[in-house]
Amino acid sequence: MPQTNKELVVANGGTWYVAPVDTAIPDDPIDALPADWVDLGLISDDGLKFNRAITIQEFKAWQKKTAVRREVTEEELMATGALEQWNGPNWEFAFGGGEVVEVSPGIYKYEFPSGDDALAEKASIIRWNDKGRDYQLGFERGNVTEAIEIGLKRSELSMLPIGYKALAGDDDALGVSFVTNDPAFQPVGS
Repeated sequence: MPQTNKELVVANGGTWYVAPVDTAIPDDPIDALPADWVDLGLISDDGLKFNRAITIQEFKAWQKKTAVRREVTEEELMATGALEQWNGPNWEFAFGGGEVVEVSPGIYKYEFPSGDDALAEKASIIRWNDKGRDYQLGFERGNVTEAIEIGLKRSELSMLPIGYKALAGDDDALGVSFVTNDPAFQPVGS
């Protein structure tokens, strides 16, 4: 493969969306999203991170000093970032459920989910672009699963940190997709 700067990607901005589970995820990273997809707004300058973590089981043989086979026994796909905008939908997403209610005119109360409530599931799309190339990660379903710690400081913006993990899709499929119009991804021989 030749060295080229045309295949470098700088995600200098993007958008994170959530929607109810079973909301269609488009196969084109520039298709307009239906109204069910909610833009989570401003994200910290650190951006978002996508992580795939696997656990591998090694199988050894009496006659060999190295493994003779390896199998993936667990897999996690996760998106992390910090939301800068404080609003009802973002709080509900960050804390894995609950709801905002109006307790009196102009006074709103967030009711945290209890430990007995099921974790709220959401579909998710992360989109970004670079120099006319568009990228999209789509999660069919997942939950916010990480602890949330909000810093309240005079000298810092208070953010809602998110750790969102994918749940398996139908037929035990990963439930996560990546699509792009970047020509560097054109299959060899096409």
